[in-house]
Amino acid sequence: MERDYRILYLEDREEDLKRVSDLLRREYVPVEITWIKGLKAFHSALKGGWGYDLLLASDGLPDVPGQAALDLVQKRCPDLPVILLCGSAGRDSALRCLRQGAMDFVPKEDLSRLAPAVRRAFRSSQERAELKAAEAANARLVSLLRTVLETTQEGVLVTDLAGRITTYNRKFMTLCGIPEYVLAPMELERVLQFFQDQFLDTAGFLREVRLLGDHAERRNLGILGTRDARAIEAHGRAQAVGGETVGRIYSFADVTERERAADHPGELVVPPDLLEAARTGRVVPWYLTEDDLVISEKGLDVLGVGPGGLPRDLPALEALIHPADLDTFRQALEHPRTATLDLGLRKADGTWIRTRWTLKRGEEGYRGVFMALSPGAGDPLPDGDLAGRR
Repeated sequence: MERDYRILYLEDREEDLKRVSDLLRREYVPVEITWIKGLKAFHSALKGGWGYDLLLASDGLPDVPGQAALDLVQKRCPDLPVILLCGSAGRDSALRCLRQGAMDFVPKEDLSRLAPAVRRAFRSSQERAELKAAEAANARLVSLLRTVLETTQEGVLVTDLAGRITTYNRKFMTLCGIPEYVLAPMELERVLQFFQDQFLDTAGFLREVRLLGDHAERRNLGILGTRDARAIEAHGRAQAVGGETVGRIYSFADVTERERAADHPGELVVPPDLLEAARTGRVVPWYLTEDDLVISEKGLDVLGVGPGGLPRDLPALEALIHPADLDTFRQALEHPRTATLDLGLRKADGTWIRTRWTLKRGEEGYRGVFMALSPGAGDPLPDGDLAGRR
């Protein structure tokens, strides 16, 4: 059901109010008219912000002529449309108001134009309201996307088809070491020139960037070596809106650790205390497959067992792990990642020691090293150390 539109009618003649009301009712224009006839009431109505859809202003009020009414509305309620009702003597003034932002004017001696003018004003007001709502929704969306862009772990750079940068995040600047002055002109070529000057061996990367213009699919643009010995992997893809390509999106990630691991597949990244233990011969290598557990003979002293006494499979190892740590150990085995964890182990004499383990999951099983964390390798912990964890 169509709602009643609210009209603020500035008029000092009650007979004119009745003529306007009767005409709009005959023309089936659903309105609710608020009649005011002085400057003080006009100020109060605008200040109150009562949600009017239209101002009808007569030019005959001595204290609020049409021009003054228009000026006040534009100052207080700039989105409120204004239609002037004028006598023959006020036509020139009405035309000036029209040029200065009034929506329309209607001669009082010919009100036949009033209903169509009011309907146009309502449509225009509704369109402006919808546009403002869409702009507000778009602003919220842009804010959300900016937040997501700034919290992602990848550096992101977006350009249009002409090579102008449309957006980027701070991660891109820090990851690639791009200073503000390079990005300030928002030109991709300027950034690529910086890459060429600051990164190592960028010829292949630059070639792939320019080939992206002819291919909409995602492309691996290669790995850039930095002068501080990092590896930055770059990808690019077309940005499409409604099936039409409108730009390019480039993403950058630090893959230094991955590349180092690929160059040294048998190397584990271990904490400093384990590295120190390795230098003093106190670490115990281990390897676990689906059926077998292999622990270096260095584990004999740690666990206080004789030759042949080391656990040979996963259940035998779990039988030695303190119950408070068993879930931590099992969860570490379930996740395909490198992990470091502390475990309490039961020695052959029934005492407990605290140990630190690394594990890395590979295609065939798990491997890593462990060491005793007690004051001496294999020394028992004081009874209270694990008591709270039983």
